[in-house]
Amino acid sequence: MRCCIDRRAFCPWQHSAELNFPDALCAKIRLVSFAVLYRAVGGRFRRRRRGWLLSEFAECRTVVDLGGTVEGWAGSAPFESITLVNIASNGDHLPPGFRHVQADALCLALPSASFDLAYSNSAIEHLGTFERQHQFARQMLRLGRRVYCQTPDRWFPIEPHYLAVFLHWLPAGWFGHRAHRWLTAQGLAQRPNAERSAEIRRREAIRLLTKKELQELFPGCQIRVERFCGWPKSYTAWR
Repeated sequence: MRCCIDRRAFCPWQHSAELNFPDALCAKIRLVSFAVLYRAVGGRFRRRRRGWLLSEFAECRTVVDLGGTVEGWAGSAPFESITLVNIASNGDHLPPGFRHVQADALCLALPSASFDLAYSNSAIEHLGTFERQHQFARQMLRLGRRVYCQTPDRWFPIEPHYLAVFLHWLPAGWFGHRAHRWLTAQGLAQRPNAERSAEIRRREAIRLLTKKELQELFPGCQIRVERFCGWPKSYTAWR
């Protein structure tokens, strides 16, 4: 079967109907286009978020980034010293201003209040359970004299990791291989088999937070709300 609509709307390089791209290819192009558009919009929010971070925490010199990577800072350190804490290695050759501690962020032996800022960006939702998220938050509150923890809003209709609409509002047990494969943009584009899907879902360990839960995890902190078309898109707990 072939596409029954004008493919030029989705395949802009197709100048002639004689090219006759198959449905699967056009569908994949549409999915990739959606993902690129969504991430482009997300990029605008990230730039705005970074600007606020550098303005609000301008006096901070030492930062501990729980779950962070060099790539998360676009390869350069805007603070005097950034300590990356991650189970995975950040490599042997880090850019100036970075150091790496390969450890579990839930049970760190670093001294209390040893950093000007405890920072985390879109990491706390990857811990699987509320108990583990609570442990993570306690470490942030202990390590930093100031705190910045950003995470997506559970009630925003688009799930940002799998690129799915409304699916994350259903009970967690419903999100198995079939839902991942057929109801997410990631699954439709990558076509994971059952084993690969299970591996991805186990690695991502997504548990999105509500504003109320974030306030519970970070008592005494303010909550900054980031909106898209009036809808809360993400939250940042900060002090």
